[in-house]
Amino acid sequence: MNTVTNKTVLVTGGARGIGKGLARACLAEGARVIITNLDTAVAAATVDELSAMGEIRAIRCDATDRSAVDSMLDDIWGNEGPVDIAFSNAGTGDMAPILDMPIEAVHKLFSTNFDSALHLAQSYAPRLIEADRPGHIMFTGSEHSLDMPPWCADLGFGIYGATKHAMLVIAEWLRSELQGTGVSVSVLMPGPVVTEGLQATFEALAANPDDPALRSRFSKSTELGLRERFISTERCAEIALRGLKEGLFFIPAQPHIKDDVDARYRELSAAFETLGLANR
Repeated sequence: MNTVTNKTVLVTGGARGIGKGLARACLAEGARVIITNLDTAVAAATVDELSAMGEIRAIRCDATDRSAVDSMLDDIWGNEGPVDIAFSNAGTGDMAPILDMPIEAVHKLFSTNFDSALHLAQSYAPRLIEADRPGHIMFTGSEHSLDMPPWCADLGFGIYGATKHAMLVIAEWLRSELQGTGVSVSVLMPGPVVTEGLQATFEALAANPDDPALRSRFSKSTELGLRERFISTERCAEIALRGLKEGLFFIPAQPHIKDDVDARYRELSAAFETLGLANR
């Protein structure tokens, strides 16, 4: 999948944030784009904003509902034709310490971040296999798919990180299961990206740096970590498409992620050494 030009592209959660960046980047390269969003007004505004760049429309789809995903893909297949590239991007980032998050909130977060991705894969890939067509699924994971980023330890992203770890595992197994079918898989793994929500947080902190409600969630050290590491949605999308064209499975989006992965590797290697398992 070395180009998106003249391809039909689906971006779930494509009206804001990383998804909107992906939609914009694909339109700029000549793709036909379909985005999904639960808020039809937000989706319509994004379509209005981006329509001058090319062919784009929005479908309301609750991706936590498998039947809704099936209906969405039926709609696209009947109008634009088969989807060449599916960006499984719908998700959210609830924050709470692991010991404080009610199990109902845990289930809801997994439903939004993980179940939605699984539903899309289970509905999308078999259609391509049956038609003997190539295609690609890119899951929006996170640096949390690979490790616990130490700079954001007080953000309460433990359960969120679990959903992104789970997405990576599913993607790895799915890549294996799809060998020989023409359907390929990748995982986009960004660190902090300046989405609308993060931008609003920065603006609120600029207006009132000592706001106790904000500082209870964003300490000054966490704010500094975000500011040192964030990239724009446009940059994230640029990296995503480059990774797609290069045929990569892992698509990290920032250099600091390698430092965190290397630290985990060193700790694992030390454990093998300590247990006398390093040499066979």
